[in-house]
Amino acid sequence: MMFSLDDPLITNISAVLQPVDMCDDSHLAKREGQRLASVLMPLVKRDEWCVLLTRRPMHMPTHPGQISFPGGRTETGETPCQGALRETHEEIGVAAKNVHLLGRLPSFNAVSDFRITPFVGVLSPNAKIIACTSEVEEIIEIPFSYFMNVDNHVERKVEFEGVEHTLYDMPWPQKENPSWNIWGMTAMMMYRIYQKMDKQI
Repeated sequence: MMFSLDDPLITNISAVLQPVDMCDDSHLAKREGQRLASVLMPLVKRDEWCVLLTRRPMHMPTHPGQISFPGGRTETGETPCQGALRETHEEIGVAAKNVHLLGRLPSFNAVSDFRITPFVGVLSPNAKIIACTSEVEEIIEIPFSYFMNVDNHVERKVEFEGVEHTLYDMPWPQKENPSWNIWGMTAMMMYRIYQKMDKQI
């Protein structure tokens, strides 16, 4: 299915993102021992716009079974953008030439020792999506509209280093009987998009 980057939804998403190019040091480590990582939030046009996510295999040493975006550690000499595109190619087989980057969300500190920079990009309709089975158990596509509906956000309180934080889980397709639960950093990145787009209305 073909699409235009002038699509109203894509225009609205682009308007709330920061530029792809990094013009400051906001993505750099903010505490000793912190490592850099980046992810891509891939959008793909089906009957409607969908968000592509992956489920990590249960044999993975960290976060087994978790729903996440393609991404990982930034290698020496890479920019955050290059790292996100490389990881996307490695994990779901989509080359950088088949990703149109729209922008990025602000970098943030993960609970782990990572400083994460999230990018948002549109996958070419001709891109072949093939999971790397050693890193991806399953590829999931969920309508973007689902994440933008506040009724699908399940509030959860957590305490970290003595401070209480409010997080939002996004169980799909039903709160009561989810097939997949989008939570943690992945859900919070979607929630940040929701917050920014909600302010446009």
